[in-house]
Amino acid sequence: MTGPVVVIGAGAIGGTLGARMARDGVDVLLCDADVEHVAAVREHGFRIEGPVDEFTVRVPIVTPEELPDRIDRAIVAVKSHHTPAAAELLRTRLAPDGVVLTVQNGLTADVLVAAVGKERVLSSFVNIGADVMGPGRVMQGNVAAFHVGELDGGEITDRVRAFVAVLPYAQATDNVLGYLWGKEAYGAMLWAGAVSDLSIAETLERPEYRPLMLAVAREVLAQAPVPVESFDGFVPDDLEGSLDRLAAFNRRSAKTHSGIYRDLAVRKRKTEIDSMLRDLDGPVFAEIGRIIHDIEDGTRVNCVANLDELAAFVAGRPA
Repeated sequence: MTGPVVVIGAGAIGGTLGARMARDGVDVLLCDADVEHVAAVREHGFRIEGPVDEFTVRVPIVTPEELPDRIDRAIVAVKSHHTPAAAELLRTRLAPDGVVLTVQNGLTADVLVAAVGKERVLSSFVNIGADVMGPGRVMQGNVAAFHVGELDGGEITDRVRAFVAVLPYAQATDNVLGYLWGKEAYGAMLWAGAVSDLSIAETLERPEYRPLMLAVAREVLAQAPVPVESFDGFVPDDLEGSLDRLAAFNRRSAKTHSGIYRDLAVRKRKTEIDSMLRDLDGPVFAEIGRIIHDIEDGTRVNCVANLDELAAFVAGRPA
């Protein structure tokens, strides 16, 4: 395959990966719908900040309307509720032998499969913490697990190896879905914590919220169709210990609050909750979703009282 690696969605994760690939000499083309972001990168370059590294790199960037007609290799890094729009960009542009890799939260591969076919889609699990700090600027808070694999698992193929060869931190896996379901469980805990203004580490450490965190993680793990993998302190067979390990992991990161919290409290924009509610079933996560919707609608603010309400909900359920 020829041509650049096209990264659709040059925000926190897409921007981090794209900027690092460009600095490493990989042929990269970024694409983002935020015209201010695009303009800033064109004028000043893409700036990576934070404790992991500090650098600015010149990298080509376009808006969706400016994408080339043919794309050989694509990475989709948009918010999960923007996946249909990204899929439409690729429907007629992805080459017949082209490949698209999703590096998103949630189980989004089916949307891309519907647009371009299962044989042209790879998936990944990314736990790197990063935040958009302003147009053309991303703060990378840590280095964390990143696994790339075929949708159905099994053999690690040459095309998986090809992506791993150019992506920072990436490793090949024969069970990417197992990692994704692990992140669904960990992510459900982050969704719970995002209704307050406490840091990730605090919500995982505080004794009064441990039953809530354990309940929502177990609710998600019970739905996993494959063996769930461990990562960055999360061990599906030891959720009690996972809370302590994940709290320690997050205390080592410059990213103190989740992207969910930043969407709600800082950027004041819609979260990915509806996509997550589509993937996950269960009363605890549904209650979390109800409170997230209230915050999105402006009828609540992020505060500890919301977390206390969720804890009370779990305590009031039958054992």
